[in-house]
Amino acid sequence: MYIKNDLYKEIVDKTIIQTLDIVFLNENNKILLWLRNNPPLKWIYYIPWWRRNKNETILESAKRKSKEELWIDIELNKLTFLWVYDDIYEDSMFEWIWSHYSPIVFIYKLSKIEEKNIKNDKQHEDFKFFNINDENLCYMLSEKIADINKLYIL
Repeated sequence: MYIKNDLYKEIVDKTIIQTLDIVFLNENNKILLWLRNNPPLKWIYYIPWWRRNKNETILESAKRKSKEELWIDIELNKLTFLWVYDDIYEDSMFEWIWSHYSPIVFIYKLSKIEEKNIKNDKQHEDFKFFNINDENLCYMLSEKIADINKLYIL
């Protein structure tokens, strides 16, 4: 569902955008992060997020976007709900406009086969696994990681 740039600019400027985030963990509880090549968080390793389409359920969005952008055919029964957050950035893809996202966040434990199938998409330069408690991870991950540690005691 494509939204023309002018309309999307107005949406980013005036509303909170509902997104879906999935935190992918491998069997060693390392977090999979992608190097973003567009704002916000340009050139920062972060979890993947995407806008949901109108009339698309949360689970339909998770399945579709994981397949389209990450090349992973996820099993919906492996998703664990984490929380809904506020991600507010001092930038966006539009100059001088802050962005505010409200992500519904899930955790997904990758199998070794799923891990091998991951590929980059056009919005990311690279991806790799990090220790989930690495102090050098993006500050925007800290609240999510604290909540993951409460669930899994990592």
